[in-house]
Amino acid sequence: MNAVTLLKEMETLGAREFRHRLDKMLRNPSRPCRVMLHNKPTFVVLPDGDFLQIMEVIEEIKDSGLWKKTVQKLQKESKKKHPWFWSKEWQKKEREVDQEIKAGRVHRSSSVEEFLKELKA
Repeated sequence: MNAVTLLKEMETLGAREFRHRLDKMLRNPSRPCRVMLHNKPTFVVLPDGDFLQIMEVIEEIKDSGLWKKTVQKLQKESKKKHPWFWSKEWQKKEREVDQEIKAGRVHRSSSVEEFLKELKA
């Protein structure tokens, strides 16, 4: 069985069902499953053997050069759909934000109220 077939045959869970079954799944991951949030596959829980199989396929794709071509194609499509994001000005601001995060000059709020208090301070 190849990795694509494995992913297609997985059981798909909603977020609520996943929360209820998480403990059992992590203790005994005998069956792969995808977890869906807002009707989009968000992440996958796999037994070790299946995970290793998928990683091998990914390495083969990377070694063949297909990974790089796919990333480039997706970036090109993104630039067409979101030209404002890829403008020089926006990218400059993105780099500035990355530097602020690396320097630790950010505040994470656990609630809206906390966020608003921080803004007023």
